[in-house]
Amino acid sequence: MVVGAGAAGLLAGLFAARAGVPTLLLETRKEPGAKIRVSGGARCNVLPSAMEWSDFHSHGSPHSVRNVLMSWPLQQVRDFFERDLGIALKQEPSGKLFPVSEDPREVVVGLLEALARAKATLVGSFRVVDLRRVEQAGEALYELEAEDGRRLVARRVCLATGGLSLPKTGSDGRGFEFARALGHGVLPLYPALVPLLTPDARWAELAGVSLPVRLSVMRGQKLVEAREGDFLFTHKGFSGPAALDVSWHFASPEGGSARLEAAWLGRQAPAWEALLLAPGRHTLSSLLREHLPRRLAQLLIVRAGLDGETRTATLTREARASLLAELDRCELALSGNEGYRTAEVTDGGVPMAEVRTATLESRSQPGLYFAGEILDVSGRIGGFNFLWAWVSGRKVGEAVAATQ
Repeated sequence: MVVGAGAAGLLAGLFAARAGVPTLLLETRKEPGAKIRVSGGARCNVLPSAMEWSDFHSHGSPHSVRNVLMSWPLQQVRDFFERDLGIALKQEPSGKLFPVSEDPREVVVGLLEALARAKATLVGSFRVVDLRRVEQAGEALYELEAEDGRRLVARRVCLATGGLSLPKTGSDGRGFEFARALGHGVLPLYPALVPLLTPDARWAELAGVSLPVRLSVMRGQKLVEAREGDFLFTHKGFSGPAALDVSWHFASPEGGSARLEAAWLGRQAPAWEALLLAPGRHTLSSLLREHLPRRLAQLLIVRAGLDGETRTATLTREARASLLAELDRCELALSGNEGYRTAEVTDGGVPMAEVRTATLESRSQPGLYFAGEILDVSGRIGGFNFLWAWVSGRKVGEAVAATQ
């Protein structure tokens, strides 16, 4: 029995059913795959085109995450969608893979049709409110109770209930409650891949401006992580792939001492100091506007305590250093994040140390499995969290089949 018919649950059910295991999937919403349908700007970013281990984050051993991901290499996952399900994929310049149709329903329908062929049973509008261990005829089983009073019993249960992110898709975090009730630990939960907020209203005046950036997460003088990519100013703060990728550092309980610094344009940036020292009659405003969005250029000059009409040739060493700091090490003050409403994933969850890496079965509760976002694993933006969901779901399905 699979609780949750999102990406991970659908794969767990499919691979178990294909092996002949009687499979029942229970979905809170009337229709399954809600998160699949809204992902990637409602175009469904199915997968990344390439991956590195650093694309994933877990509070536990990185070897556990690697071992799971290595069990179904990325190219084979892509082959599954293209050859097995018949969904043509295309790669965008960002490296993300989307259906050629750009229709997320094609992915959901393809998975549902595969489930039907495998003779799995899907039940919608079934909100599980309780999960417990029971004894029947000397056998340890799992009893599930629905919100409307229906009860089901199973020998094996996979919790693929997702996290707390994007609650409009049906994610309510109840799976974490089930895990706790069955004796599992749950690491602190917080939103990841989430837009960041700033207390500095001057940044809000740049809402809609986007540009490449290199973001550095700093603790003291130590670089914790750096990400390069597109960056977007919003009415409340910062978004775009680069900001979302590092957002977990500032949403986590340990994030209080972290700082965020921006190098505008990232690797595309010119040699700023050489430009400021070059002969000519440029003003600061005219020079920076050749490379940066106008409003951003003006604000950086103000933050540096300078006048935009100042000629570059007249800059003192101290003034030049102040402006260079704003261009290469611009500190972005943060006051929080937008929360689960807009977060793409939940960080934290059931520790990987509490499941068997080879099967994702609980070490303490035989017959209980976990897949997808409920586990303490999250990936960067760009299809990496779907990759984790597909791979972990398949692993559970095959593990259950092996116990037949």
